[in-house]
Amino acid sequence: MKSRQHDFGPSDDSLFNDVLSSLDIAVFERENPGEFRLRGLPPDWWSVCFGPADCTLLDLGRCSPFLQDYLAGAHPVWESTPGTIEKSGAWAESDRQGGTMTLEATVLSIGSRRLLLIERLGLRFEQMRDIVQRARERTLAEDIAVKSHRKTETRLMGQLEASKRTKDDALLLLQHLKLAALVLDEHGHITFVSDSGLEMLGLAAENVVGRQWEQALPLQKQDRLMIREMLGLSSHGGKIGPFHIEGPSPCWIEMELHRDPRHPGRRIVVLNDRTELHALRRALNEQASFHDLMGKSPAMLRIYQLVQDIAQVDTTVLIEGETGTGKELIARAIHSTSGRRNKPFIAANCAGLTDSLLTSQLFGHKRGAFTGAVNDQQGLFEAAEGGTLFLDEIGDIPSQVQTALLRVLQEKEITKLGEAKPRKVEVRVLAATHHNLSEDVVRGSFRADLLYRIRIARVQLPPLRERRKDIPLLAYSFLDQICTATGKTIKLLNPDTLRLLMSHPWPGNVRELKSAIEFSVISCKGKEVLPTDLPPEITGSSVVSSPSVWISITDQDAKSRLLAALSDAKGNRTEAARRLGVSRATFYRRLVELNIHPTR
Repeated sequence: MKSRQHDFGPSDDSLFNDVLSSLDIAVFERENPGEFRLRGLPPDWWSVCFGPADCTLLDLGRCSPFLQDYLAGAHPVWESTPGTIEKSGAWAESDRQGGTMTLEATVLSIGSRRLLLIERLGLRFEQMRDIVQRARERTLAEDIAVKSHRKTETRLMGQLEASKRTKDDALLLLQHLKLAALVLDEHGHITFVSDSGLEMLGLAAENVVGRQWEQALPLQKQDRLMIREMLGLSSHGGKIGPFHIEGPSPCWIEMELHRDPRHPGRRIVVLNDRTELHALRRALNEQASFHDLMGKSPAMLRIYQLVQDIAQVDTTVLIEGETGTGKELIARAIHSTSGRRNKPFIAANCAGLTDSLLTSQLFGHKRGAFTGAVNDQQGLFEAAEGGTLFLDEIGDIPSQVQTALLRVLQEKEITKLGEAKPRKVEVRVLAATHHNLSEDVVRGSFRADLLYRIRIARVQLPPLRERRKDIPLLAYSFLDQICTATGKTIKLLNPDTLRLLMSHPWPGNVRELKSAIEFSVISCKGKEVLPTDLPPEITGSSVVSSPSVWISITDQDAKSRLLAALSDAKGNRTEAARRLGVSRATFYRRLVELNIHPTR
């Protein structure tokens, strides 16, 4: 870096510098190609890696080739594309003390300024990398062990077939090689178990030998069905599993089925212990999930942390997001992580109910309060006493119910229909909506004071199209769930199938993805999901595109026409501008002029 006088501009504010220091971020502004000037104070680690802290120009000669190549590239941000943000990905940078640190660069534009942010990734990133590295090493060691077992098994089978030894000789050989193995006769009875097999299963020989394998092995029903099917095949068997053994020594095993060379009706079953590998895979999967939520994208990791933080305080929460993004799952995660986890969680959908029905449902009613009220009825607030009440689609609550709900939140008491005396309730309220409630307040359909009361804490769920890295993880999770429920044994998604899933816009979000996988499992005839198994709206086959709707922007109600174009284009602003017959720049200008803030 080259020394020049500081030129902080607006970034000399102490709060700005404190924020940069807390986040471990150095901020530069691009003045010319290849020239980046420091804005604000650099973090402490900067001088250790790149030179004195009083240098304000980034000296690329001190930087790693990775950062040099990244900054020399042609980025849309350099071309003044508005709103563009790019990340370089993590790289290792050597410091002046002989060590290394992991960094990540981000380029973005704010107005006419082009910024470069260099962030030091923290301990959590290092721990995740170590976990992945250990997983790779364990997997490699497992592959080597499997190959060794396979060579041993192949040699064993060859010896059995070539030498025509007697059954006793073969069993002694199995014991000598210390393989965990079973031998089944033509009727499925266990005639032999090696000592290693008994040790692995945690069973005694007298409880196994002579019994049907289905009675002797403590397997789940669906696993027994799969093994029975494989044993019945006329061809040579194969590797199946892993299966969970539920006996005195619970473990996960993988089975390899072979025919006895001298007796085609008999089977030799070789067992491989996969308990340690299963535990490792489970640990890795837990890194990508939180309660029933699934995803490992940065957006979802932030959501997990936010849920944990919100669960520690006992306040109302507004969960915002498009339909199908999993707002109720977020509510359940907050409840399950909070101190109310052992109390009731009650969910209520507020959409489509009249004033009286919703009031009765929420607060309850006394007998005779209205026509049809033949008995006293407890409301959801009472049912959720001490726990959590989740109000889904709160933006659709009628105005009269909004007033009653506001009083409940303020006074912590309810009044049943047909009663005059209020009663105290102790309930945490979580609310969700796909509306923009701020716009509803402007239109007069939602009370501003109620919005401020429920929006003390908030969670904004990203749509699936903004976290596409989670699509393969979600797709395989849904595939496992649906196959378990239907009894199918589909294990793979074809690469072309994954490409189609990754490119689809998913207007229905995670709920639509789950439906698409369920459709594919029903359609699939083989062992992997092919593109032809996907729904037609994803593959593009037999789908008639809706005609473009050209709308004049010169009509009096320009705002409603802009909103209609956005809705018709499913939120895609470029497509909406095309439908209106104007340039994208004009379309963006009109959005600002008319104070329209689309969610996408």
